[in-house]
Amino acid sequence: MVENLPITVLSESEAADSCGGDAAIIGLELDILSEPVCFHIGITKKEARLADIVPLVRTISAKITGTVVERIRREGGCIPCRRGCSACCSFLVPMSIPEAFRLREEMLAVSKSYWRRMQRLSLSAAQCILKQKPPKSFMCQTTGTSAGSSVEPKVVSNWYANLKLACPFHYKGVCTIYEQRPLACREYLVKGSAEVCRSGRGAVEVVEVPMRMADVLSQLASELEGTDAEAVMTPLALVWCEENTERDKQTWPAVMMVERFVKIVKTIEQKISTAVIAPA
Repeated sequence: MVENLPITVLSESEAADSCGGDAAIIGLELDILSEPVCFHIGITKKEARLADIVPLVRTISAKITGTVVERIRREGGCIPCRRGCSACCSFLVPMSIPEAFRLREEMLAVSKSYWRRMQRLSLSAAQCILKQKPPKSFMCQTTGTSAGSSVEPKVVSNWYANLKLACPFHYKGVCTIYEQRPLACREYLVKGSAEVCRSGRGAVEVVEVPMRMADVLSQLASELEGTDAEAVMTPLALVWCEENTERDKQTWPAVMMVERFVKIVKTIEQKISTAVIAPA
């Protein structure tokens, strides 16, 4: 999908060529496992929607996870996660609000027939979920009526697993939205054997990713919209978007959006750094 987005990732040469032009350039440098990871973000003097920042965030996420995977493999570890592996495709996968809006755009850009098929599959998944409602404690918190502690993730995961619900974007063993898959999928990595994942026998070690862009994007949307941090179950994403088209139309100055995003990222990085050096 060729687009003229207000927010893009620039190469060093593109950033140099853009200096002095109409577009603003914001640099972002992260320390990932003691390795510098740098980005040049090009921003036009336009308004941006939440969906417009998602391609940038995907690029940053890919660089972070790539750095983590490379380090583990250098140390002799095995990361079985790859395109075509569907061992975790039945897991409960949350999607941030910006990602949901972006995915809807990308589905619509393919073809009308593809969009209609995805709508049908998503609606079928939504009906299945509504028939088997989540645990009451989870429902209370998602509607903002509970002030208690967060729901035990295992309880919700077990409820979802019992639905035996196939991901609507998974077709004949292949992820049909692999390039557009949720950040939660991109940032979920394990060490060990692919066979252990497939069979469910034995244990795999979940890889700790230093910074999860899925959380950053949820926080950004929360701050811009003035809402609680939200996420949508991936099978419900397209249905949810159809019910929230007005939110998709909201815009903010692109430069302000990126500055807020960078501030969130650097704040999280500082917290991680402080936690690492804090005495036991």
